[in-house]
Amino acid sequence: MKQLLVLTLALPLSVLAQKKSASAVEVLQKTLNKLESLKTVSYSQTRETRYFADNYQHTLKADMFIDFAASNALNLRFQAESDKTIFVYDGQYRLLIDKENQTIDSASAATFASMRNNSYLYHSLAMLRRMIPGTIANDSIRKSVSDTLIGKTTYYNVRMEGDGMYFALLGGMEYYKNAQLRRPYYLLIDKKTYLPYQFISKYIRGTDDRDYVTMTYSNMDTRANTPAPRGWSYAAYADTYKPYVAPAVIPLIKPGTQAPGFTLPAYLPAGIDSLSLQQYAGKVVLLEFWFKSCGPCMEAMPHYNELQQSFNKSDFALITINVEDPVEDIKFFYNKYQPVYPMLYNGRSFWQSVGFTGAPASLLIDRAGKVREVIRGFVKDDIEKKVKGLVGE
Repeated sequence: MKQLLVLTLALPLSVLAQKKSASAVEVLQKTLNKLESLKTVSYSQTRETRYFADNYQHTLKADMFIDFAASNALNLRFQAESDKTIFVYDGQYRLLIDKENQTIDSASAATFASMRNNSYLYHSLAMLRRMIPGTIANDSIRKSVSDTLIGKTTYYNVRMEGDGMYFALLGGMEYYKNAQLRRPYYLLIDKKTYLPYQFISKYIRGTDDRDYVTMTYSNMDTRANTPAPRGWSYAAYADTYKPYVAPAVIPLIKPGTQAPGFTLPAYLPAGIDSLSLQQYAGKVVLLEFWFKSCGPCMEAMPHYNELQQSFNKSDFALITINVEDPVEDIKFFYNKYQPVYPMLYNGRSFWQSVGFTGAPASLLIDRAGKVREVIRGFVKDDIEKKVKGLVGE
């Protein structure tokens, strides 16, 4: 697979002379016709995500079955199985089976919006089937086609890009505001069957074009038998898996509460140290929680040095606390940002104890050790204004 990905992603090296006999729109239309002709399909999909700047790499493999004949909000039902989970969506309810913990979780998912963040559908054949019509019709999306050779097989390579646009999970285009980002897409299509072989989303940030998400489709059966009716129901799994019980909800810490103490390891090039909140008594402190697979956290991190340097260290201390990543990742980000603030890790228990469930999130603590602000998200100017107010008291 790694050889395959290298060959595919090195697009400028593997593109052959363009075929005058087929336009990008013609190839996309034939692929759409093929996808829309499918009533059922089973296949394996492998999605590899790689963000070099954030030291992030993830691979998700799943065996998929999709029934396009279903009549519901998404016009489909599907089953997906990976090494850790089984996901079943019958058009009205979704089942999530956790193989490792032997649990089953069921919930209503009858609306379009309730499935728009499903990781198995992202970059799936269902997503392609929904996005191609709009791509064909939208003249602001630049489209071109060439031949790409992988091994001994030649595929159509359709390139698609719209300024400030990206493909949404369940079809259509949405917009982003980052002027330094470009997101070209490549769809590799089998020249005999017109079925997709690979879908690539490139992330070009300024001059850095290394980041990508690649989905590869294999073992495709376009006449797959539909699983038995029982296989779509909770009852099919109830004898093997116990009901999922959500963990107790810890209430979010309230402003005016004395900040709980902690002692956590801090990364330093010379070795690991440990820091406690007590060491910062008498200062205004911002505890900023993050983890590397959190996109907004990665957007916030370049601003942390600026925030700390806006204030005298005798008055204000910014402390970042990673909630889940290993020390090797902390080292990566330390070397990347050269922080003028402490980078703590192993912070999941503390993060959960104050009631947070997402990131970026922060606690702004006054000189007396009381929580003055509980902040979700990161808006530098807003946080800087809050810090300035506390420092001035």
